[in-house]
Amino acid sequence: LLVLNPRVLDFDNKRNWFSQQLRKKPASREVGGTIHLNVRRQDVFNDSYRVLAGKSGEALKYSKLNVKFHGEEGVDAGGVSREWYTVLAQSIFNPGYCLFEPCAADQLTYQPSQRSWVNPEHIGFFRFIGKMIGKAIYDGRLLDAYFSRAFYKQMLGRKVDIRDLESVDPEYHKSLVWMLENDITDIIDLDFSLEVEEFGAKKVIDLKPNGSQIPVTEENKKEYVELVVEHRLESAIKDQVKAFLDGFYEVIPRNLITIFDPDQLERESA
Repeated sequence: LLVLNPRVLDFDNKRNWFSQQLRKKPASREVGGTIHLNVRRQDVFNDSYRVLAGKSGEALKYSKLNVKFHGEEGVDAGGVSREWYTVLAQSIFNPGYCLFEPCAADQLTYQPSQRSWVNPEHIGFFRFIGKMIGKAIYDGRLLDAYFSRAFYKQMLGRKVDIRDLESVDPEYHKSLVWMLENDITDIIDLDFSLEVEEFGAKKVIDLKPNGSQIPVTEENKKEYVELVVEHRLESAIKDQVKAFLDGFYEVIPRNLITIFDPDQLERESA
């Protein structure tokens, strides 16, 4: 009953229950053993991807990782694997991969980039990253990886709202709040579309059918704001988020993390 009503549980109790459930092994299990990784420190992401991306979530979860950095001496007694998790987490946010972009509010938390399509392997990469963050949680490794509140809410299957835009784009959030709190009649000239720029090219996206032909008024401004937030935080990155979650849920069952709030999920996964 307490699990079905998680608000009455504190974080430590939730974490203990989560760990117990996560580590329940199936009666018959054919996966496991050791996965050997020999990776180049300067290209740890691609090297790890080539070895691990094809492994199932079950195989990753129950296998031990034995890591060796190419050209470096040392037996992996746990320390090398910990270092590998750290280096991998840093490389996930490498601007060269165009997978994530820092949130404007602090430059320390990240959101999937809607421009990641420029990387032809981006969907496979997101699925791989989801698996590896799930694996890190299962192994009890701390990752120096912090995502936006909106992204954590999507991991929990919760709807985003205008408050979640504040950390991603504070100025845009401020302008939308102003719209909601003030009469915009004869002040704002907008329609139900957005002009976006991608690598120098501009295009118009309708927020609803024929949106560019529908003016924003005092009467429909709330719908406009909701659609803008939905586009910025969900629709524009839906393929990236789906790929990440497909990988993550292979390792961490979705029903187990729903016990957490978004802020608590950040503490559990980072």
